[in-house]
Amino acid sequence: IQFLDSRTSEFSNTSTGVGTLPVTPSILLGDIGLQVAAVLATPNAADVRVELAGTIGVAGVAANTVTITIERGGTGVSGSGVVIYTSVVDLYTGRNLISFNAADFHPPVPLTGEIRYSMYAFNSGTPEPVITITGPVVFNGVAQAGTTTS
Repeated sequence: IQFLDSRTSEFSNTSTGVGTLPVTPSILLGDIGLQVAAVLATPNAADVRVELAGTIGVAGVAANTVTITIERGGTGVSGSGVVIYTSVVDLYTGRNLISFNAADFHPPVPLTGEIRYSMYAFNSGTPEPVITITGPVVFNGVAQAGTTTS
């Protein structure tokens, strides 16, 4: 197994509040570029695996729903990449800390040697009352490649 890269994106490291979630998937909360150039033109290029994890702190009411999406290969604008993960989370009244893990098995390795992943979240329930981004908000990724044989 070949380690390729590890990156972190931190939108907020506190829980003091940093804005509100929109009702459309337009807010970029995490963005990382994993360097995978070491496998270009090697057999491991077909065996890249990416592990992604994130946490988003929000405050809302029980009627609220948050949708989290992760896109591969976008430009930092929601909808410009390939959606590889979607999660819809029903909130409870008060502060909510949403954590998730996602994976991308055998993504295509671009000639640039970097795979970009972007994390978005939006208020997918009732638009009122608003959902406050309380924080913390972090997004992490690790890329590796290869296989093992017994």
